[in-house]
Amino acid sequence: MAKAEKTKKTKAAGTENSLAKTFQKVSETVTEKVKDYNEKYLSKAIDKSKETVKEYNEKYLAKAIEKGKDAYKEYNDKYISKAIEDAKDYFDKPYKKAADALDEALKKGRKIEKDTYKKLDKYIQRGRKFMYKVPMVETIEKTMTDGLNAVPGLINMPTKGEIEKLTLAMEALNTNIESLKKQHIL
Repeated sequence: MAKAEKTKKTKAAGTENSLAKTFQKVSETVTEKVKDYNEKYLSKAIDKSKETVKEYNEKYLAKAIEKGKDAYKEYNDKYISKAIEDAKDYFDKPYKKAADALDEALKKGRKIEKDTYKKLDKYIQRGRKFMYKVPMVETIEKTMTDGLNAVPGLINMPTKGEIEKLTLAMEALNTNIESLKKQHIL
């Protein structure tokens, strides 16, 4: 019986071995067929499709992209740039009005200052004429000068120092507005 078992084992081992060889041959044959098929048909189809895609891109997509760029540029020129300019005008108007108002106030302040000096000079000249007629001119002149210097305060007119302070403050404010306007535009 031992011999029969050995024969069965060798037959079974031989069958397994031939089965493996057959499977390997079939596998190699299928691999070669697939490789040949890929070389004959698929590679040609892939190359053809690459060329087709390239042609399609050149014919249609490139043109469509260029048209899109042109349309975007045209839209930008027609609408967006106009809207930006309108927005700049919208924001510039208040600043221009404020700057113009400050400039006008500065002009009026300078005019008031000049007028005030002219009026004070007239009062001083009248006072000197009168004082030189009276004895003790120096004492009276000093008293009159002090009184005339107090006149702007009595009639609620600003003094020279106040006018100069106001002028400096307005110039500083105007400079600040100009710098804010530049910052806002940028």
